Amino acid sequence: MRRFLGMTSLLAMFGAAMLAGCATQEEVMRAQATADKAQASADMANASTLAAGQKADQATQIAQTANNTAQQAQATATAAQASAAVATRAADDAKNQLALAQQQLQAAQQQAQARPTTRVARGERD
Repeated sequence: MRRFLGMTSLLAMFGAAMLAGCATQEEVMRAQATADKAQASADMANASTLAAGQKADQATQIAQTANNTAQQAQATATAAQASAAVATRAADDAKNQLALAQQQLQAAQQQAQARPTTRVARGERD
């Protein structure tokens, strides 16, 4: 880019000199100053382009980090959901076992109440 601008500036100066016939020293200096300004502008544009590229690279890295974090969060949420499902099943199983134990207790109590109590005198056996 620099070389192109430099060459273009020199060609423009040469062409201007050819069209005008003979250029004065002042005109040549003015043309050189213009070429120098163009070169400085091109250098600044190049530096701005490099800075923008670095910022774009940084933004890409930040986006990748955010994406990785989001994927980890998704995996954690999936694992938590699976754990919650297991815990729910375990709670349901415990609830069912408790209900069964309560039924067995009631049945045993009813049997105990329904059984006649026989009194045995001392020394007698069943």
